[in-house]
Amino acid sequence: MVLLKKCISILTSLFLIAVIAITGLLFVSKINGGKTVLFGNQIMVVLSGSMAPAFNTGSIVAVKPVDFKEVKEKDIITFKDPEGLTITHRVIEKRDGQLITKGDANDGKDTAPVTPDRFIGKVQYSVPLIGYFIEFARSGLGMLLMLGLPGLYLIVSQVWKLLRMIKEEEAKTAAKPQP
Repeated sequence: MVLLKKCISILTSLFLIAVIAITGLLFVSKINGGKTVLFGNQIMVVLSGSMAPAFNTGSIVAVKPVDFKEVKEKDIITFKDPEGLTITHRVIEKRDGQLITKGDANDGKDTAPVTPDRFIGKVQYSVPLIGYFIEFARSGLGMLLMLGLPGLYLIVSQVWKLLRMIKEEEAKTAAKPQP
């Protein structure tokens, strides 16, 4: 029983630490105009399957700003398309100071070459599925739950401890012999 209580306590603590860390990242993201930066990499959620199987919808990618000239064929980069949408695709060719890109799951190459002014950075790594959680946490309901649940937990756990202490004190008082 004691081991179970310790395990629950440790898991609860780890959960609270994770929630606080993610909430902090989301808060910093809001301050930075929606950009989440972690260790110099901009964290972005993959919203389409155009790069499968390299990474799927719901993954996150860490994009590091690098010099446009350092990009090589087969690198995966993130850029803005002419309409301003953020795209992450693989470089299939370098031509005339521009990058020709294509999604791994797409049949054809992208229509507009990437120029230095639309280039964001190079993908360093990806983590599957976490993007779904991040997108939920960014929503109004997600933010409410991310902030509300830990707060509610802390309040309930402290009230529970207080009630337990009161019961123990009452038991001690009842056990004392009356003069």
